[in-house]
Amino acid sequence: MSGYRHSATGRRVLESLVTVVCPPEAHGLASAIVDHMELTLAASPPMLGRAFATGLVAYDLGALPLHGRRAHKLSAERRERYFASWEHGPTPLHTQFSHAINQLMSLSCYEMPAMTERLGYHPAPWIDEVTRRRLTVYRDDVRRQEAQILAPDPLRPGVYVGKRRREVG
Repeated sequence: MSGYRHSATGRRVLESLVTVVCPPEAHGLASAIVDHMELTLAASPPMLGRAFATGLVAYDLGALPLHGRRAHKLSAERRERYFASWEHGPTPLHTQFSHAINQLMSLSCYEMPAMTERLGYHPAPWIDEVTRRRLTVYRDDVRRQEAQILAPDPLRPGVYVGKRRREVG
């Protein structure tokens, strides 16, 4: 883990963008969504976290010449327009960074248990059903493959994978 943490500015920028990127039902989850984004970035290579943090500062300060205030302090309407100006931005960096924010924030938003509940997204029963069906249909194939994997190694007679796995594991 890179130990990535949002700066205070980065956190304010991202929390202000929740109302731009996420549906209205998620607006009350802004802090949790930003926390989830932080965890995702912490699991990424350190250079990605540094680039993302730098991009957030550039995004925030980039609003000054156009709107006379930093991005996280813009009104809702101006916030929408400013983000759109980056999405269709003057350079590929603007566009790619706004898309990265959008994707990461959307992922974080829909990972929230409250959002999955609101959407009625309950994959566990379907996963259980498919697992049972596949284990029934492919039972013989699974058993044959398991026997082949656990059979003695033809290149090392007398060595059993199952026994070795228990010793190591």
